[in-house]
Amino acid sequence: MEDETIEYRLINGRRYHNLSNSMYFVANDDEEANRLSRYHDAIKDIWGGLFNSPVEEKLRQGARVIDIGCGSGIWILDMAQQYPNSTFVGIDISPILPSEGCPTNVKFVQHNVLDGLPFANSSFDLVHEKFMTGAFTETQWKEKIIPEMIRLARPDGWVESLECEITSSDESVTMRVTKALHDFMRLKGMNPTIGKEIPHIFENTNAFLEIRDQLKIIDLGTKHDKSAEESLKFYIGGLKSAKGFLANSMNVTPEDYDALLETIYFETEKHSTYCNQYRICAHKKIQI
Repeated sequence: MEDETIEYRLINGRRYHNLSNSMYFVANDDEEANRLSRYHDAIKDIWGGLFNSPVEEKLRQGARVIDIGCGSGIWILDMAQQYPNSTFVGIDISPILPSEGCPTNVKFVQHNVLDGLPFANSSFDLVHEKFMTGAFTETQWKEKIIPEMIRLARPDGWVESLECEITSSDESVTMRVTKALHDFMRLKGMNPTIGKEIPHIFENTNAFLEIRDQLKIIDLGTKHDKSAEESLKFYIGGLKSAKGFLANSMNVTPEDYDALLETIYFETEKHSTYCNQYRICAHKKIQI
């Protein structure tokens, strides 16, 4: 049994969380921070910008924004540069947040959102999160994360979510590894397709005037455009980051696991492999 008094543990040379209330099974080291940062520009290309909520004018005038699970902080830093009149807060459980050279309108806080966030009700004009499918159980999404996002949003403010899932043909190594990932997540109480269900969860809260959901289907691999290639690298990088748990779950050696990921990279040339990305923007009611 792991010693839960130790905040982090090392597996195959990668650092992971060791917190009893955190399901997050991806590494939390510099290599993972770099993976998140490298994909930032591709996300902007895929979606045509940094956000989809209609808050552009408010950001130019001066708004408060929080990014929950901000990772390397690159989204916050990019937003802060484009909207100097607004203030930005990045929250993440991992110790990979920028510590030097941050703009004056940025604050980063290392904190576990499952413990509740240290901000007053209705503190932010935009509450943002992305790529947190592997961080929370379905129950935590419904009972803690989404209610906390709603609590932090100001009346007439916006809550925005971006999540994804991978699909490939049944015969492929990609599908074998993806299925193993999904099976592992479900054993932990996670929902690997939570992204497409978030609009329904939002609806059930009765907290929003309007909910906008959009799907982008991204073909993966080098035979497509740059965003497709970067999306594939991001996906494989995530699987590498999860090796400490997933190789053991699949009952393969770390070396055999690496070989499977190498096959995935080349497999996209002959199999139809794609990523579904779901972006949901919800307009909070003035009174709930």
